[in-house]
This record gives sequence, structure tokens and C-alpha cells, in this order.
Amino acid sequence: MGRSVYDYTIGKPDDFIQFVSNDFFAKEGFRLVNYKGEQVWKKGTGFLTAPSFIKLSYGNGIIHVEAWIKSFGEQPLDGGFYAAIPKSAHKTRVDTLINLLNQPTAIPNQQPGEAAPDGSAPNPFPAQPVPVAVHNPTGSAVTALVTGLISLLAGIWIPLAGVLCGGIAIASGRTGRTSTKKGMATAGLVTGIIGLVLSIIVWIANVVLSALYL
Repeated sequence: MGRSVYDYTIGKPDDFIQFVSNDFFAKEGFRLVNYKGEQVWKKGTGFLTAPSFIKLSYGNGIIHVEAWIKSFGEQPLDGGFYAAIPKSAHKTRVDTLINLLNQPTAIPNQQPGEAAPDGSAPNPFPAQPVPVAVHNPTGSAVTALVTGLISLLAGIWIPLAGVLCGGIAIASGRTGRTSTKKGMATAGLVTGIIGLVLSIIVWIANVVLSALYL
């Protein structure tokens, strides 16, 4: 048990790291909490899946990341079969954050006929800034719609599957609504809620009917 630890040298200013990371955490549904005396980012309450944590610190172009899920203690994201699905999902979030922080922030103003700035020839032209890419969780919107539809279908025949898919659709839909596919995420969120409620009703009905026939 423990945490997965990652260190990267990205050479970006602190205000860039703060802007990109805060935008990412807000869109992914993380909140800053005090955890055992540390300021960390937390997502989830443990109702349907294990809470996910990220501790981010940075300075002088270097970032330090600690990531884990909490399930019977702190669980690292690398290795092991226990809680493989939430670990994999959280590792994907960490990778997305690192890629956003490692994005290029300037491109050379290369003129026609000039050699590329790969060290083979000097480039006298100054670098030009490029727009900062922020987090756009369209994948969560797609996941919400797919799992929401599955929850509607599975809720009638396999209530447990309907509950699980409905929960995923609701969580993904909330995140996806911060993306450019807000409509798709909203549809997934709504179908997930309906599928979850339907699954619970069918589950209770099955329990009551089973009790009556005993």
C-alpha cells in the first residue's frame, strides 16, 4: 500500500501550472481538502467507487505528483489486481493532467527557406506564443451516454448492472458537462439517473416477490 509518485521537469512558470491544473481539477470534479495535514485534491465520496486523490506541488519548472485511491488504506495506481478499474481510471486522469502541463507554450517564427530550429542551424526569429490548451473531458461525455443507455436496458433484467452503469453515467455526466459535448453528457446524466432509479425499483420488486413466494 502507498502512493504512486511522479516527478517531471517541464520548464513552465508557476502561474501556468496553477492555471492549467486548477482548471483541470475543477472540470474533473476534484475539490481541495485537508487530508491528514496535507492539502490534496479529492474526487468522490466512496459511495460507488473509491475516492481518488492527487497531491500536486511545483516550483522552478519542476512538478511533483502523488496519486492514490483510498480503499482499505492508500492504494497506489501501479500494479496489482485489487481495485484495478478505479486505479486505471485515476491513472488516466493523472496522465491527462501531465500532458496538459507539458504542452508546448511557444513555437518558433520560422520563415520560408529557414532551417528548422533543431540545432542544425541558428534561428534568429523569436518564439511566438500559442494558445494554452485546457482540459476538455469529451471522453466523459461519451462514457456517460453509453453507460446511461446500458443502465436503462440492464436495469430491467440485471438490476445490479443497471445500478453500476447508472452510477458511472451520473459521475461521468457531471464531468462531461464541463466539456464541449455538454448536450451528450447531459443526456447520459439523465439516462443514468433514470436507469439507476429503475434498477433499484426492479431490485426491490424482485426481493419482495421472492419473499412472498417463500
